[in-house]
Parts: sequence; structure tokens; C-alpha cells
Amino acid sequence: MNTAAQKSSQERGQATRRLLLQTAIECFSRQGYDASSTRHIETAAGVKRGLISYHFGSKENLWKAAAAHLLERSTREIGHTLKNLENTDPAGRLRFLVRAHVRFCARHPEVNRLMIKEGTDNDWRLRWLVEEIVSPWYNQLKRLYSEAQSLGAAPQMDYHHFYYILTGAATLIFCMAPESKLVAGIDPLDEAVVTEHADALAQLLFPEDPE
Repeated sequence: MNTAAQKSSQERGQATRRLLLQTAIECFSRQGYDASSTRHIETAAGVKRGLISYHFGSKENLWKAAAAHLLERSTREIGHTLKNLENTDPAGRLRFLVRAHVRFCARHPEVNRLMIKEGTDNDWRLRWLVEEIVSPWYNQLKRLYSEAQSLGAAPQMDYHHFYYILTGAATLIFCMAPESKLVAGIDPLDEAVVTEHADALAQLLFPEDPE
């Protein structure tokens, strides 16, 4: 195989791998791990049978790769947000991060759908998600919250409650977008609505927010 043909083959393989990862994320987050067979995922992706085995070896490895892909995406986007806030006071960072978290949830509702699916059973998948994704974010936000709280700029409640209030309020409207459209006639994924929701949550949590 010449160099050009080899490069083309590698690019097709990488494209197929990305497609399988994205399709797997959608299937696992909507149907759950047990209900998402490799055949179902391959059919949904529109690829030949056996390509999951070829690229990942097994459904378990595919799930881990898909979760790692979500981890990389989350880390990259949240890390970028925090980098831009290095010179901001703790209270300002926390308020900005709340808004940024809402926008992230709107862009990637599959992340929270997956967490809801996996969060009810204490098995290897939940333990992986907690160790690799949830705990680092939980602890990072906790440091900002504690700093802001010491300045009187965060709600006077236990952080654990704040975390789950934030998580639920930031994610539910996007995870249940079809219901929102039917009940209120509003598309929560519309950019203007996302901004309104981010501002509303920040105002709810920080009534004295000057922004």
C-alpha cells in the first residue's frame, strides 16, 4: 500500500472510531449500558458489523473509551474556563463557573444523561465515572465555593447540598428538552434560552450577583 493510500485508510479508520464513540455515548446515555448492544450501536452508527470488536475489542472497552472521551472533553472545556479566570476573585470565579457549567450542560446533555443512567447502581461503571470525572470536578468546585463562602459571597449551606442543587438545576432542563418544548413551548437548547437559564441560576444562587 502506498503512502497516500495508507494515510487515507488510517483517516477512514479514525473517522469510524470517532463515529462509534459518539454513537456509543448517545446510546449509553439514552438506553443505558445493558440495553445498548454492539449490534444496536453499529446499526445506529451505520457501519458494518464487527467494527466495535475491531476498534475496541469489546463493549466494555467501548464504554470505557466513550467515557474517557467525555472526560477529555469535560477537562478541556472546564480547564479552559478556569484558565481564563486566574485573575478573578473567588466569588467572581464561582459565579462565572456556574454560568459556564450551564452552557457546558446545554452543549453536552449526553454527559448528564449518562450520569443519571449510571448514578443509580454502584457498579464498575459508576465507580469509574466518580473517580475519573465526578470527584475531580466536585473537589475543584468545592475549593472555589469554600473561598467564596468565606468572603460571604456564596450561600451559607453545606457544599454537598450546593453541589447537587447546582447539578440538578444546571442539567435537568437540557436533559428533558422535549418535555420543556411540550410544557412551555420553549426550546432550552436555543442559545438565548441557555443564556437566560445560566443567568437565572446565577441569580438564584447569588442574589447579590452584580452581573
